[in-house]
Amino acid sequence: MSTSIAIIDSGVNPWHSHVGKIARGIALDINSTGQVVFHNCFMDTIGHGTAIAGVIREKAPFAELCAVKIFYEELKAPNRLLIAALRWVIENNFKIVHLSLGTKCPDTKSLLEDLCQLAFEKKIIVVASARGPRDDIYPAVFETVIGVYWNDKCSEPLLIYHPRSRIEFGAYGWPRPLPGLPRHQNFCGSSFAAAHVTGLIARILNKFPQADVLEVKRILADASQILTMEERENYGR
Repeated sequence: MSTSIAIIDSGVNPWHSHVGKIARGIALDINSTGQVVFHNCFMDTIGHGTAIAGVIREKAPFAELCAVKIFYEELKAPNRLLIAALRWVIENNFKIVHLSLGTKCPDTKSLLEDLCQLAFEKKIIVVASARGPRDDIYPAVFETVIGVYWNDKCSEPLLIYHPRSRIEFGAYGWPRPLPGLPRHQNFCGSSFAAAHVTGLIARILNKFPQADVLEVKRILADASQILTMEERENYGR
């Protein structure tokens, strides 16, 4: 059984050895008249989305990956593209949405919250990155979303659970190594912590395909190191 995962990022290079087959790809941009437009050129020119896909593929080789490109020359995009991409993914009923991004724009909060609530009702799992357990960033902070940050005390298998924190999960924040490239020159950060968790969630849904986000959070928490208040002060960044 496959699990469909939409990666909203900089696109994906489907020929990269860490990625393999991409089931589907789409790109969103804003045209000269200010309208959001869709096209099929989802090739990654930055490398970030490809590295994210590689992490997910390693943990969930059975998954059907879809590239949803909203980043171009840099890892920034107008909030309108994020909203349009998330709406498209939900309308197309992917099982998991991976977001290596977020916003603190108050004007965008309600739109994102409504979309994430719709995803929750459709049992679509939204995974989003944040900078730390206290980060007030959307959509990672929503209860309908699984928020993840990079905890640099985590080895790859370790998952940290922060009960009652804004962002509940901390994880390993490095991508797969590239031959000949020193680790410090590769990507790293909360985007990749979220990708590791996305891969784990794909495994969970492969076993429990009807699980909703609350059930997935419980399963992840049961598999995590749960921190006391004192430990949270030491681990939280």
